[in-house]
Amino acid sequence: MRISRRETLKGCLAALGFSALPGGIMFAAPQGWKMTKPPNLVFGILSDTHLQSGWDGVKPHGGFPLTYVTNAMRLFRTRNIDAFMHLGDAAHRGKNVEVQYHRDIFDKCFPNGKAKDGHKVEKLLVVGNHELYGDSAGGPGAWAPNIWKDPAERKKHVLCGDLPKHWEMVWGEKYEEVWHKEVKGYHFFGRHWQTDEQTLADFINSKSEEYSLMGTKPFFILSHARNHFQCNHALRAFPNAVAFFGHWHQSNADWKTIYFDSFGGFFPNIQVGACRMDGGNGLDANEHITKRDVFITEVERKSAWSECKNPSRQAMIVNVYDDMVVFERYEVGKGGKLGPDWVLPLGWRTGNGEGETGKHPFSREELKKAIGCPEFQKQAKLVVDSVITRKRKRTERDVREKNSADAVSPHLSIKIPLADGNPDSRVYAYDVVVVGDNLNERLFKSVYFEGANLGIGREPNRGITTVEIPLSELPSGKTLTIAVRPLSSLGTKGKAIAVKFMR
Repeated sequence: MRISRRETLKGCLAALGFSALPGGIMFAAPQGWKMTKPPNLVFGILSDTHLQSGWDGVKPHGGFPLTYVTNAMRLFRTRNIDAFMHLGDAAHRGKNVEVQYHRDIFDKCFPNGKAKDGHKVEKLLVVGNHELYGDSAGGPGAWAPNIWKDPAERKKHVLCGDLPKHWEMVWGEKYEEVWHKEVKGYHFFGRHWQTDEQTLADFINSKSEEYSLMGTKPFFILSHARNHFQCNHALRAFPNAVAFFGHWHQSNADWKTIYFDSFGGFFPNIQVGACRMDGGNGLDANEHITKRDVFITEVERKSAWSECKNPSRQAMIVNVYDDMVVFERYEVGKGGKLGPDWVLPLGWRTGNGEGETGKHPFSREELKKAIGCPEFQKQAKLVVDSVITRKRKRTERDVREKNSADAVSPHLSIKIPLADGNPDSRVYAYDVVVVGDNLNERLFKSVYFEGANLGIGREPNRGITTVEIPLSELPSGKTLTIAVRPLSSLGTKGKAIAVKFMR
């Protein structure tokens, strides 16, 4: 009996504690799982850190602390990384000193550019759009033109004054339109904000034979902005490629930050969450997990910058093995992982003459099979009560939407316990349904799990999510049935729990 590479891979992973899921070969690492052998390559990733100087153009701005970048770099040091990757928007206002803050932190954590065991830590860096803001003045803040009013003097202090010169001066890295680096036998290609993405695709194709890019061994593509269909299509011969980008400030708590199908279906493009000072990593407001009209009301209007209950500063660590790539998602404000590791098996398309093609493990269909469903614990119960909502300060959103924030109104309070019954599938949101005497009269509501953007074990209020619904919006009847179902970020739904409430 012939055993295919796919079957062998399944068996090996099962022995390591993974579960083979029907129809798919993508696996989410079980909680507490550790690889028994060291990875061939480890690299840490930051994006959209947005550090800013104060009015003296020297010291960090008081509202832009170095804390989170420092936390991330210390994490990278403990993991003995081989390379440090930054996907752009390091300098919030395009000043040299704002990039220098990053270099200083890097040097403290990796003295002389070396890890704790003495090996060199390579720098893999791309320029974002904010690096080019040196001549912009968008308001009265600490923009470069407000600090150095003389253009000739300002040119000395901002990256766009002489980008190649200043980039090399700060980072010690030559500025090139497109670049290539090899780290421990693995290839990395990058482009900067002003470089056309097709230029990068042409460069990679031109190096395919020289660097032996064809096959199952992964190589990596860096940019600040995403690469579009034409670029990805030009690289369709490389399903072993993995692209990283930033710019969007989407939370990596969301599995949909793995882009495959919607980017052409050639290879995965992974958006890396921001390590910005205010934790501006927006939860999904573009795809609707539940009914469209409900989700627009509850989610789409929310601002990632001002209304996120639990800000999240994020970083990623990537481990490359012979047979898989493991992506670890971290929150570096309060600490902890954002969820189970993403695991990409290699060699999923074997080309061995047996007709083995299959679906890419990072396609949306396969990801849904892999993630399963979040579930409540067996003894989980909803706690429901009537409450009086007291006066509160009127917010900008209230002004926009003409809400009477100062009014006192009775609400129904629903406390939802943490749906952590399946450690392989972290809860992302909840569907709430309230039914009264008339079964056809129902109230639907969708809310995010309040700890979705925080590390596991760092959830606020023991993981309880509280929902308050004005009594005036509830269905009629003395007895209400309230049901809550947990959802993953991919929309997979666990079993509901319910309770009856007497008014």
